[in-house]
Amino acid sequence: MTTTQTDEKIIRISDVLEQIDKLNNIIKFHKNESGELSMMRQYQAMRSDFLEELQTLLTQFEITVKIGELAA
Repeated sequence: MTTTQTDEKIIRISDVLEQIDKLNNIIKFHKNESGELSMMRQYQAMRSDFLEELQTLLTQFEITVKIGELAA
């Protein structure tokens, strides 16, 4: 893996973590304030997709993580 490839993967990992953080806040809002369960589920599905991508990216660095889902 070249330095450029490594840098790109690190940038993507950072981006994915930022997206997960934003989605966490949106999910909390819909859970606690709006009561929109269908919206909350859509954002949870998006979060799950990002978590899968994060796991794949970390595997490329020979890092294995167990990612748990937050309870709704």
